[in-house]
Amino acid sequence: MPDIDLTYFQHLKGDIARQMRLSFPKITPDIEQWKGNEIRCFQEDLVQKVNGRISEKWFYTHIKSEHDHVPRIDILNLLSQYVGYKSWDHYKGSMRLETTSVTTAYRKNHYARWGVFVVALGLLLVFYISFNASSSYQFCFVNAYSRQPVLHHMLYVTILQEGESPYPVVVGEEGCLHIDTQESTIRFVVKGPYYQTDTITRMLNKDKRIEQIALKTNDYAWMIHIFSSSKVEDWQKRRVQLDSMFAEDARIYQIFEQGQIGMEMYNKWEFIDKLTMPVKSLRHIEVLETLFEGDRIKELRFKQINPGGHE
Repeated sequence: MPDIDLTYFQHLKGDIARQMRLSFPKITPDIEQWKGNEIRCFQEDLVQKVNGRISEKWFYTHIKSEHDHVPRIDILNLLSQYVGYKSWDHYKGSMRLETTSVTTAYRKNHYARWGVFVVALGLLLVFYISFNASSSYQFCFVNAYSRQPVLHHMLYVTILQEGESPYPVVVGEEGCLHIDTQESTIRFVVKGPYYQTDTITRMLNKDKRIEQIALKTNDYAWMIHIFSSSKVEDWQKRRVQLDSMFAEDARIYQIFEQGQIGMEMYNKWEFIDKLTMPVKSLRHIEVLETLFEGDRIKELRFKQINPGGHE
């Protein structure tokens, strides 16, 4: 007989014990441990239910001992009938069906678990990509008083990122800064020759991708620029105004245009004299940078430009 029949016979012995416990609840659940009175009770129950008989010797030979073959087919049929089946073949067929059902259920559960795992992994991957994807933000700079856009060539922006050195970024021609970042906050310094330096810190919100930032003007720089290009008759009044703008030990640097070598340095009064002479030696000044000490200019850098526009 194939080894599989021995496996089925082992199952049959377990089913016999469970059937006996329906009539004798206190009987030992392990059939191989039965002896004496327990075996006699089984013999009587077998006669009453299927009108079949086995000897005690047969029980010891085939139930309590290990063999490489199963009992005769007539005994197997009898025992199968005792546990509720028509025959040994019927019992084996039921066992195969049950095994197949269990295997199928296991495979279904196994595939279902894999399906859930794959879906969960996919969702996790989508979440990870979404979470780590850069978002785009736009900060547009306007004059705090006129609310007009600030010309891009008048602004310089430096990004301040934790753990990294500051790095400059370019402001677009429309006067807006475009940033792509994964961070939840951003911090940057905005400066320009005609605007007060400001450090901006923002909590980034994906529902608010565009923001307008107002910059206060550097009024002294604007006045110096205007003085150099306007026609004013009251030079003394202008000298008084310039005197109040500069610290006594102020240093003023003239940066020459491309192609010219070096720079010129003035003290406060040398600069005021050249800017307020009836015949101007300094015309159309563009301020490049101002540094303050209190409310007075401590240091100024400028260059002369063509009145037609910026270089």
